[in-house]
Amino acid sequence: MLLIRILGACALLGLASPALAAPKAVHPAASLRQVLPVTLVPAHYDLHLMPDAERMVLKGEVTVTGAAPKAGRTIVLNAKGLTLDEVRLDGRKAASVAMDDKLGRATLTFAQPFAAGPHKLAIAYHGPIATGTLGVFAMDYDSPTGKRRTLATNLEPTFARSVLPCWDEPAQKATFTVTVDAPADRMALSNMPVAEATPLPGGRQRVRFQQSPRMSTYLLFVGVGDYERIHQLVDGVDVGVVVKRGDTAKAQYALGQATALLHFYNDYFGVAFPLPKLDLIAAPGEIEGGSMENWGAIFYSQHHLLFDPQASTERERQQVFLVVAHEMAHQWFGDLVTMAWWDNLWLNEGFARWMQTHAADALHPEWNTGLQAANIFEAGKRTDAQASTHPVLQPIGSAEQALQAFDSITYDKGAAVITMLESYVGPDRFRDGVRRYMKAHAFGNTTDNDLWSQVQAVAGKPVLAIEHDFTRQPGVPLIRAEALGAGVRLTEGRFAEDPDSLKGQPVARWRIPLAVAAAGQARQELLLAGTATVAGAAPLVNAGGLAYARVAYPPAHAAALAERMAGFSPMDQINLMNDAWALGEAGYAPAANALTFLARLPIDAEPVVWARALALLGDIDHAYPDGAPRAAFRRRALTILAPLAQHLGDAPRPGEAANLTSLRASVWASQSRFGDAAALARARRIQASGEGSIAERRAALDIVAAAADPTTFDALLAQARQAKDPQEKARILVALSGARDPALSARMVEIALGPDAPAGMAPRLIRQAGKENPDAAWAALSPHLGGKLPIDEQDAWNVVAGVAAGSAEPARIADIRAYGAARIPADARRPIESAVGSIKLNQRVRAKALPDIDRWVAGK
Repeated sequence: MLLIRILGACALLGLASPALAAPKAVHPAASLRQVLPVTLVPAHYDLHLMPDAERMVLKGEVTVTGAAPKAGRTIVLNAKGLTLDEVRLDGRKAASVAMDDKLGRATLTFAQPFAAGPHKLAIAYHGPIATGTLGVFAMDYDSPTGKRRTLATNLEPTFARSVLPCWDEPAQKATFTVTVDAPADRMALSNMPVAEATPLPGGRQRVRFQQSPRMSTYLLFVGVGDYERIHQLVDGVDVGVVVKRGDTAKAQYALGQATALLHFYNDYFGVAFPLPKLDLIAAPGEIEGGSMENWGAIFYSQHHLLFDPQASTERERQQVFLVVAHEMAHQWFGDLVTMAWWDNLWLNEGFARWMQTHAADALHPEWNTGLQAANIFEAGKRTDAQASTHPVLQPIGSAEQALQAFDSITYDKGAAVITMLESYVGPDRFRDGVRRYMKAHAFGNTTDNDLWSQVQAVAGKPVLAIEHDFTRQPGVPLIRAEALGAGVRLTEGRFAEDPDSLKGQPVARWRIPLAVAAAGQARQELLLAGTATVAGAAPLVNAGGLAYARVAYPPAHAAALAERMAGFSPMDQINLMNDAWALGEAGYAPAANALTFLARLPIDAEPVVWARALALLGDIDHAYPDGAPRAAFRRRALTILAPLAQHLGDAPRPGEAANLTSLRASVWASQSRFGDAAALARARRIQASGEGSIAERRAALDIVAAAADPTTFDALLAQARQAKDPQEKARILVALSGARDPALSARMVEIALGPDAPAGMAPRLIRQAGKENPDAAWAALSPHLGGKLPIDEQDAWNVVAGVAAGSAEPARIADIRAYGAARIPADARRPIESAVGSIKLNQRVRAKALPDIDRWVAGK
């Protein structure tokens, strides 16, 4: 840009452990993959692009130097949505060209056979410039001097074929020389520095870039826009941030962080960044996938890169760092060393998700990002508990399946497993294994075994076996604790949000690196495989919270832990709340246990812990329909929050921790949501006056928009329409998408689908409106589902499924399945079944979990 059955006893970490031989890797059958027949192996692309931004047409010429492994008369390569105007092999014109748009292929047939060995394939072609944000596309925006249009590419996973005829598979690496014709008053960008710029008639220029190293086609980038660039030399690399004209002040923060990160990554990976320049480029809107790690030319959604000292919040400061860190980590994990096929996508995305946290903890320890990563682990577990889950290493056959692989299992479970394994082997040995992997496979392609075998060799522990347990089979381990004499017996099972979905499923087993902490005893570390007995009364299982597992305690054990809540580490406090709510939703334990843990948090608990508690209260509130039980819950929530709000005060204090500033805004928003009239009135005063700190003004906007009536909504919408800065417009529209009035959620869907939404923002606005009022958003969205939404088709599948997923209405299951049957290929409907599972969970929560919450609220 998101497995093996094992039975046996546990072993103390660092002592006796299972043999280091890993289970045999299970790989998807190669026959399932839609890979090209090997007719020509590309070595170099000489690409000349001539985009016409006004007519929205791309003309191109590409000469591919490669080698044919054997003689033949046909060459098969990828091309989709393109018209091949002329095709020549070594100067000889092709006899025929057959296009298969479904597979995204072109078959080139020649009258005379060609010999095995080197050849040059030259193709002149043209195709459309899209209005979505995949392939090659245009992004329009307002500027102080009028309308502007940016052209750019976004090619992962399989959209390079819509920009040029090519071998669009990650293992088919080649070098590129790119030339772009562009207006003389615009900046042209690609992966490499400019080699030469030549004036052309009509106020245009021809820009040729230096030759790239060997890389996969999906990492190619070309952009043309009214840009400005600021830069700095770091470790011999020209690091730049490229923004639309007038935004250089908003680029300074990202540039400072990028230079620090480049130096940090050069050291961590043990391999210096190999390109002469690295650009971080801000889109004038949002792109599919959020941001994209093109080698040497990372393309970011604007809110992922720009930080406005006059308007951005502390939360946005940290977000910019994390996304910059994530995409820069890909310059090594993904770009320098690339997965051999999309089934190993997690090797790219899970590692980058993990590394963003690791880099933040190293460079900004004050943010406590490692603790915030509990949200990443939890997202992975929640997705992995659905009946529609899949192994981290999953079969990928088609382009549609490849795009579907960018999900929470790949990113979040992947990051959680990597975090667990790093903790198991130790950070120094883990880093040493990564360095060995980088040096061994630079500029090549790999599978996950290549990485973990290097880590295992350094660590001397059964890393491959554990990794296979967590990546070759789906699901979240469930560790049940049961009192046994003076100790506790631990037993493995599998957790599911719908336990009935596990009936008839194979019994899953994992080797789980686990820590157990009992009061007055030394911490116990073990490798759980099946069952184990640990010493101590009512111990905390999964101490430190890094094992990828849920833990279920009997009632007396859970009650004893709740009494000790204040003394646990922040990660353990978060983990206890997360597990308790997940177990309560699914029916394994009383749902009120989550609130019992939450209510025992000390006022001075880490801000990150309280932030998670606020999110949990919000999740429970979202689960309620309107009525007396919801009103009672909100009153109790305000009672819980009142001491915290008093402790924090209304205004930021000089020198306070950054996370406290963010927490204060979240508490204020929660108070307003739960019905605190004074909190809402204060927000309205600040919004009207424009006074207060940045944090106060931004929080006030969100609170006022959330509570908006039609008059307030219209006033804020008018402000958004008048804004000339795409980022300012986006902030207002995002705030309005959180309006709690169902009628306004429906309006926001219409706005998102219309001309008011900044480039690429429709998916985010619809998702947010759907989160707040899923049924109203669905009613507004459904009339548009028979036609083409102004969203990239595959992204539309996820957006529509995401809106449906928030509902508890039985009819929505039939609705979303009908949409999937009509619009989505049968082998790419996982988002539909995920939505169905979420709807059923919402129904069970209303039927069983919320009555238990009601009893807790009533003190029964």
